[in-house]
Order: sequence, then C-alpha cells, then structure tokens
Amino acid sequence: MCEPYDRTVKISLARSTSCATLYDRITAVLGRNSDIVRLTSRGGHSICPSYTLNELAGVYPCVDLELRVRHLGGKGGFGNMLRAQGGRMSARGKHESQDSCRDLQGRRLGSIKEAQLLAEYIAKEPDRKAALDEAQKRKYAKLERMLGREPKSMDDFQEAAEKLEEAGDSLDASHESAPSSSASASASVNETRTASAPKRKERLDDHEYVEQSREIVDNVRGAVAAAMKKRKGKKRAIDNVDKKATAT
Repeated sequence: MCEPYDRTVKISLARSTSCATLYDRITAVLGRNSDIVRLTSRGGHSICPSYTLNELAGVYPCVDLELRVRHLGGKGGFGNMLRAQGGRMSARGKHESQDSCRDLQGRRLGSIKEAQLLAEYIAKEPDRKAALDEAQKRKYAKLERMLGREPKSMDDFQEAAEKLEEAGDSLDASHESAPSSSASASASVNETRTASAPKRKERLDDHEYVEQSREIVDNVRGAVAAAMKKRKGKKRAIDNVDKKATAT
C-alpha cells in the first residue's frame, strides 16, 4: 500500500477468484467508494472483471496490480501541454522578423520590403507635389485678396503684412477670411478679384507661376516678421517715454 496508507493490507483469496471479487474486497477493506477507484495493471491498463487470478497468472509472469484513485479535473497531460506550447510558438513566429531570410532568387526579404516602400513613396510623389502647389496657390490668392491687387514690390508685401496683423490673421491659417474694412474698400477688392479671377485661373497650372508664388509667400513671411518686430520696438519706445514722464 502507498500513501496515504502507511500499513499493509493482506487479503487471502483463492486462485479462482475473479477480479471483480478482488476489487470488491479491496474497496471494502479500504472503506472507499468503488466509483472513485479502479483496478489496473502495472502499466495502467484496465483489468477485465471476469478474469480470475489464475488467468492473470497465465498472462502475466508476475501478477502486479495497482489500485488507482480517480481525480476530477486537472491540468491535463503531456498532449495538452504540447498543444499549448505549439500555440505559443506559432503565435510568436508571426511577430518575429524574417527580414534576414532570402527568397528563391537569393534576395533578402528586408531588401524587398524596402524596395516596395520606396516604389510606393516615388509613386505618391506627384500627389504630394500637387498638394504643396495647391497650398501655395491658396496662400498667394489670399495675399492678393488682402491687397486687392497683385503684389509687385516689397512695399506691397509690407502692406499685406500690416493688413494680416491688423486682421489678426495668418498666412498659414486654414481658413481664409478677408479683413474687415470699409464698404468702399470691400467693393473695390471684390471688383478687382472678379476682374483678375479668369487671368489667375489661367495661370494656376503654370509651374513658373507656382514657383514665383512660393518666393512671394516667403517674402511675405519675412515682411510679417519684420513688421511685428518693428511694431514691438515702437511700443517699447512709447512705454519707456511714459515711464520717464511718470518719473519726472
């Protein structure tokens, strides 16, 4: 007997006793329910209840039986653990990098992926350039609306910068709003815009016109920065004069 039994149980039986009778005698001695224990061979094989001890002695050179207790549940056997480990390995393999592997032509998979990404980037270059040109066109059109005419000199850029600052608007703003001025000025701007609209529409597809508009937009940015700096300098000078007047 093994744990939890620390004593040996001896049962005297005839050689003609069946395994079913042996099973009943053992469970009666142990005081266990016959539903939770089973009689097996040394290798775990079930014993036919109709076999006698004499027949078992003819089959096995040494009759060595085991009484096993059935346990409900459990974590499973080696098969379950093997399937679980296989699932983890397959899931990990999906996320592992295979860029160092080669295809049938000897090319590395990482190089093929980089070539595909580069080809996609080059294919989308016209779209990016068109979007940039469209943004420059909108900025230039906004500049013309602010001035009411086509800018030709730095004075025009300075005037546009001052109007942008007075309106609290920015050249890079997503929305385009005209400065609030007098009714006559708005009417003249609308008339000028209406008159110049067909001409500007014809020039929108001109590459040189787009490049020129980019330079003009850059000049306007510089003019805006200079105007703001100049205005801050004037304000600082006025504050200094007020402080001196207050001190005297």
